Amino acid sequence: MSDPRINSVQIPYGYVTPDFPSLHWPSGQTMETLYYLYYRKDIWRFTLYWTMIMYAVVHLVAGSWAMTMTRRVKGGVFIMFTYLAIAVLEGFISGSIVGAILGLIYSAGSFTMSTWIPFVWAVIQIFIIIMTGYSMSAMVM
Repeated sequence: MSDPRINSVQIPYGYVTPDFPSLHWPSGQTMETLYYLYYRKDIWRFTLYWTMIMYAVVHLVAGSWAMTMTRRVKGGVFIMFTYLAIAVLEGFISGSIVGAILGLIYSAGSFTMSTWIPFVWAVIQIFIIIMTGYSMSAMVM
């Protein structure tokens, strides 16, 4: 008999949550070697990590550009750290919200989640941030 606290998805016996990032290419894989996420906490965690990584990379590029445009070294370093601090904060908030929603949707629908899904959602969030960073695209939306 299954545990009533677990959703109706049949979690494989001996399931261990894959290590982060555990991205795999699905073709040619057997069911035993595929990486899936079953628990809401794991879905939230993977989404949070990927979102924070993506935000940090994009803000690091933008901060580097801003730093090179600044003539003063001290001001440029401050700008870089400010961009990174904002990236961590934005990534944590956005990743937590999207990860929680994804976890609830997948567990409510009794779906298994590939480890690629949190990565894809992090990329989607970055595209939205970049797209809304331009004034005309924000007005069109």
